[in-house]
Amino acid sequence: MLLSKLMADVEARGGVTRAFQMILGASLLTNVFMAGAFFTMDRTVRTILSPPEISKSFWVDGRTLSPEYLEQMGSWVIQQYATVTPSSIDYQSNLLLKYVHPSLYGDLAIRFKIGSNRLKADNMSKIFMPREVRISEKGQSLVLIGAQSTWIADKRVPNDEMKAYLVTFDYDGSRTFIKELRETSPLKPFDPPVTQANAEVEAAMQQEAAAQAAAAQASQPAAPATLAPSSAPAVGTVLPPAPQASNPAAKEALQSGVTPTTPNSR
Repeated sequence: MLLSKLMADVEARGGVTRAFQMILGASLLTNVFMAGAFFTMDRTVRTILSPPEISKSFWVDGRTLSPEYLEQMGSWVIQQYATVTPSSIDYQSNLLLKYVHPSLYGDLAIRFKIGSNRLKADNMSKIFMPREVRISEKGQSLVLIGAQSTWIADKRVPNDEMKAYLVTFDYDGSRTFIKELRETSPLKPFDPPVTQANAEVEAAMQQEAAAQAAAAQASQPAAPATLAPSSAPAVGTVLPPAPQASNPAAKEALQSGVTPTTPNSR
């Protein structure tokens, strides 16, 4: 009786152990499959960010902003930067500073303050009208090229200027920052500022050299014109008439080529 109970107890314990072994085995296989799926899956995170003004659909992938996002966000930033009035410049500057990268915040804050004081002192307003958009997806940059009109009080300054403005973004996976914001060259807008400054200085030096050469050439006296020798008498020159012999003997001597010995009578 006791032996049969003991055998039943051993069988029960052995069955429970085998059941737990099967459960552990299944759990181990599940963990292996999950680990394989985790290492082979695409871990790129695509986050949807909304610019202040939306006119096109766009995407943000990893640390890359789509061209549509660059166009919309960049256009909004440049309009806030390039179209200003004395009453709105402080508000627009503070709005842009919320998007500026920490490494650029101090420099841009000083530039915005200097520009605001100058604009208010001159009572000047600027309106930027873009005509061309250029996007560098690799550099995460956008350039707007267009005409900028300037107003002083209620008077418009004649001859609008062609301007180009560049903005560069930096996306860290959760937020978009302004990494660069400046006026650039309409011909080579994506070149660094140092390269553009050197090109402008070189062009100015070439223009100055050409102007100096033209001035030196104009200051030189004109060389007198040389007259070609001519055997024919000049127009308007009258020669005296040839002497005429009145004596028949002298006339005959002149026609024959012999020098007359008697003088001619007048």
